[in-house]
Amino acid sequence: MFYEDLIPVLVTYPDPAAGWNNGVYTERKPVFREISWNDVDPSFTVKDSAITLSSLNWIETEVSGFGVYNYAEGLGFKKKTGLKDGKWTVTFKNASENEMKVSCFANNILKLNAFAVPACSEASTEFTLCSVEEETLLQFFVPSEAKVKEDTVPANLTITNISYEELPLKAPKKKPTVFLASDSTVQSYERFYYPQTGWGQVLYRFFNGGKDTPEIQSPDLCYPQNHIYETPMFNIENRSIGARSSRSFINEGKWDRLLALSAPGDYCFIQWGHNDATAVRPNRFVSTADFGFWLKKYIYSCRARKVNIVLVTPIARRNCDDHEGNFIASFGKYRDAMVAVAEEENVPYIDLCNLTVEYLNSIGSEESKLIYLWAAPGAYPEGAYADGVHDNTHLQEYGATMFAKLVAQAILDSDRPELAPLKPAITTDFKIAKPAPVANPEPADSTKPSGFALQELHIADGVANFLLIWNDVEGAVSYTVYRKGSVDFQFFPLKTVSAEEKKTSPVLPFTIPASDVYQVYVAAKFADGSEGAHSRIIEFRA
Repeated sequence: MFYEDLIPVLVTYPDPAAGWNNGVYTERKPVFREISWNDVDPSFTVKDSAITLSSLNWIETEVSGFGVYNYAEGLGFKKKTGLKDGKWTVTFKNASENEMKVSCFANNILKLNAFAVPACSEASTEFTLCSVEEETLLQFFVPSEAKVKEDTVPANLTITNISYEELPLKAPKKKPTVFLASDSTVQSYERFYYPQTGWGQVLYRFFNGGKDTPEIQSPDLCYPQNHIYETPMFNIENRSIGARSSRSFINEGKWDRLLALSAPGDYCFIQWGHNDATAVRPNRFVSTADFGFWLKKYIYSCRARKVNIVLVTPIARRNCDDHEGNFIASFGKYRDAMVAVAEEENVPYIDLCNLTVEYLNSIGSEESKLIYLWAAPGAYPEGAYADGVHDNTHLQEYGATMFAKLVAQAILDSDRPELAPLKPAITTDFKIAKPAPVANPEPADSTKPSGFALQELHIADGVANFLLIWNDVEGAVSYTVYRKGSVDFQFFPLKTVSAEEKKTSPVLPFTIPASDVYQVYVAAKFADGSEGAHSRIIEFRA
């Protein structure tokens, strides 16, 4: 029987989510129960070598709207695969008179998304999983519209075959790839967002003698932010994407896609910590105690595929205004945890956290504005920051280039043998032009938020997720973001943000239903209840 080498596992979520406690959200926890194919259980039946299973599916969203959890209950199939690349082939039978949709989680990664099985027929599909676990758990289910478990309705699906083929280790490439996996401080940006630049967007210059090279979007089209930069000895592939953490990059399948493109002899530089520390975004938050658990998934999965991994501690923020003009490590506990894991696992690391702090303290507060995303109104009139910006987290091109130089120089200075093949490709002695000093972007109306801009619009499953940034308004106690859809006659409040929350998280996440054209603006509110002049209006299609 096709299923004899698979272990049946019942997956349930009997208890509700623990919810918010001390600023951290805890989702539902699964319960796994291994059973025998000979057991009598209402969750499945076996007849004529076909398995008919009953599934429940619902998508819960916690109260803030930023934590979204897709839960599936029912029979799962477990197999010991090791940390290998494998191809799964599955055949479904649909005896009903209506088309059926089937989805599949493989180790919590959505590998099938509403695969269509025509009425009164069988249909086969296949997918590759680059496992980061010793065992692989497949969960097949019929997706539903339910938002709470109480609204779920059991749905049956029939599987007539599941086969697994372990894929051989790939041959090394003629020209190795240096992959970058990180967040918005490393990401490549489209021209509209200039001068915003991630250090991964310009790292290629140090592999190309300071010269430019065309940006090529990765052919797998996983998401538009991943770009390839061809240099004489290595290809630099920047698969970094904003608003992700060590946890969400894996759970969303982005690490799986990167591993699928990797080969022995490639390199992967990973920098996490910025978004791991953001407890207000439950899907991506990772405590410092759990940080090492997620980092080891990257380390072990690279080792299994003979890919050289390099850990990079998170860059510093421009926090000198809060520390008497001195810069300090913004994510020091995450830096310490990463260094501890690197030393424990004996993998190379670049302490970019301390390197950027030292560099920023050497240039001082005012010049650091040339590093971060600071611009006066009108400096970039055709782009996202036409209204000016002062962002103390993200980088502009000059700063990204200087931070990329720190990475390149750290490789040259390293005595790790794994990094030796990179050194002949690297040059750091070319001139980097310094831009003119940044004018302070103060609005003409002191009550009007300046620097209002939209970042990192991402659309999935009918929901648009995006980030908004604006400059603080003196005396404001809160800010209200307003939105207007294409059929609305007026603006409506989307969300109110306290001044304290704005200061803590200068770049703020928002969600809105997709499939419309929206306009948004922000206005400051003051202690007397009055509202100041609103920012510029941004229009976007979601």
